[in-house]
Amino acid sequence: MKLLNSLVLVSLILPSILLADGQDQHVAIGTRPMSEEAVAQIEAEKGPATAAAEEEEGTLETAGYIFDRYPPIYYSNSHHWLSAVTVLDNNQYTLEFEDGAVWKINSYDGVKALNWRANDPLTITQNNRWFSKHDYRIINKSNGTSVEANLFLGPIEQGQYSKYIVGIDHNRREIMLSDNTHWEISYLDSSIFKDWAIKDYIIIGTNSNTSIWDSGSDSLLINVNLNNNTRAKQF
Repeated sequence: MKLLNSLVLVSLILPSILLADGQDQHVAIGTRPMSEEAVAQIEAEKGPATAAAEEEEGTLETAGYIFDRYPPIYYSNSHHWLSAVTVLDNNQYTLEFEDGAVWKINSYDGVKALNWRANDPLTITQNNRWFSKHDYRIINKSNGTSVEANLFLGPIEQGQYSKYIVGIDHNRREIMLSDNTHWEISYLDSSIFKDWAIKDYIIIGTNSNTSIWDSGSDSLLINVNLNNNTRAKQF
């Protein structure tokens, strides 16, 4: 019984220790302001009901449990894998990805997240549910369930699995990331893309808002520094 209590105690405090470790600095979210044109486009796409929803607030305080990390199975660039599920003391839940990014999920989805397992393959896409406060939906490719989420902490700076822009051509709407992948941004998101810059950190997802005018942009690029996203295709 004493051993069991000790293990539970370690599982409760370990995430706090990891977050406090100065060697792993998370990329700050939204450190640079967007242009008025970019903000206008984002608000227009959200619609009046979603745009009016306030962001949920909270801090990481008490964790329920954390998974061990294992080498990933190979998936495309838009796939990630689950590193940890954290239960906060205010009945909130977070997911940590392989790149260190932490996502705060809808409290109603917490039960589903508790059934997810380390190394489950995940993908991120736009959340299209009306009246939702969450910008993204995270889909577990292992069991087909999904949760609504907002980015809470950015990836680890210079982390092994973190990606950032190393080359950019605004005229051609093209970027190169630190993993040597090349991407073309959809012309539909030109006003958002013009604010992007070298060294901005990027999280790759899947675009679920395809358009007949640009059906080739099947990926979603999330800019952590600006806290916005664009549709894109890899080339």
